[in-house]
Formats: sequence, C-alpha cells, structure tokens
Amino acid sequence: MTAVETRDEGVPPRRGISLAKGPVALIGLASLALGVLGFIFASRSFAMHAPDGTVNGTTFLGIEGNGWTWALFAAAGLLLLLGSRVHWGAKSMAFIVGVAFVVGALIALSDGSDILGIFATNNWTKLVMGAGGVALILLSMMPRVGRRRGSAPAATTARTRADDTRFERNGTVERDRVGALDDERRA
Repeated sequence: MTAVETRDEGVPPRRGISLAKGPVALIGLASLALGVLGFIFASRSFAMHAPDGTVNGTTFLGIEGNGWTWALFAAAGLLLLLGSRVHWGAKSMAFIVGVAFVVGALIALSDGSDILGIFATNNWTKLVMGAGGVALILLSMMPRVGRRRGSAPAATTARTRADDTRFERNGTVERDRVGALDDERRA
C-alpha cells in the first residue's frame, strides 16, 4: 500500500485590522453632513447652465454650493458610509469617490467658478474636494494589518510516494514540509 501525502496549496487570508474602514467612514460622515447641512442652510437651487455657462450658489462654512453641489457631497458621503462596513468595500468606494472628487476639483480649477455649469464652486469648495479626493485615494491603498491566523481553506492536493521523483535533485529525494511532519507523527 502506498502512503498518501497531502499539502496545502492556499495562503490563509489576512485577518487583521483594516486601516481603511474607520477613516473612510469618518470622511463619509463629514461629507454627508456637509451635503445635508449645506442644502438646508445654503442654496437649494438646482439651476444649471451646462456645459459652458456659469452657475453660482451661496456659501455654507465658506464653501460655495448650489443644490447640485450639496447633493454631490451628500451622495458621496452616503456611498462612503455604505461601503465602509467591509475592508474591500471601503477601499473600492474610497477610490471611486476620491477620483470623482479630484476630477471635479481639477475641472473646477480649469473652468473657474463652477464644474461644467452644474456644480457651483469657490476656492474653498475646490480645496475641500481636492484634499478629500486625494485623502480618499490614499486610503484606498491602505492594507489590513495584523498577523495571519487560522488555516487556509481545505484546498489540498494528494499525491503518493511514487510521485516524489519530481522533487528529486542530485540523486536524493527532497521531502516537503507535510511529508516530514507525517513521518514525525508516525515515530
């Protein structure tokens, strides 16, 4: 009878603390609050002059916006909050919203006082969008930290001792880790 060896082919998943979930949730909460409060206390106008007109709004905490601007901040905050429950969701939403904010800030810089005649902006709005976007893109690259725990899923392969010739080097057979452990258990 031939002995059967098994070895694990997988790497255990990292189960550590996500460096992205908490900060993404905080930025999402701040963006949602800014959008809702800006809509309540500042301009609620959804007038637009797309694509090359000029649109103006009123300021809230120094940030100029119209109804579309506040809706953008609120929607971005909601997406970030919903995505922040799991590590990969926080990273994905942070990247998507971060790119949208950076692109919006760059368009506002080149367009002047608005984004394509839809979103009203001033220098503070551009700064908040640009800084928030860059922060979110950086957060989308954050890993999990901590040690690997547990074992890998049961993705093992079986081979017999006759298959050991594929590990042959210089006339000797090298054993893998699992084979050596099996021999130790038998002794």
